[in-house]
Amino acid sequence: MEFYTFFVFFSVIVTPDGEIKSFSKHVSECPTWEIVQELHEPRVDKGEIVDWGATCLETKLPLKAPPSEDAVPTTPPVPIEKPKAEGLST
Repeated sequence: MEFYTFFVFFSVIVTPDGEIKSFSKHVSECPTWEIVQELHEPRVDKGEIVDWGATCLETKLPLKAPPSEDAVPTTPPVPIEKPKAEGLST
């Protein structure tokens, strides 16, 4: 058995009615904290969610068979680069 490295993005949000929702996804690399904040905070400002938390972890798992190249995601759940601001710009 060989160890393989994976990155796992995990996000938890709290809805206005107190429901907790979670999301996890295997990603090719972890997004910056700034990007994760910019994706969650506007939802707080709009009242869509009341709180949130997120992390991205590197983990090594023993597998009997190596994962195929197709198993490596090409698009993470959040963008790795900062999104462009909408509206007027100078």
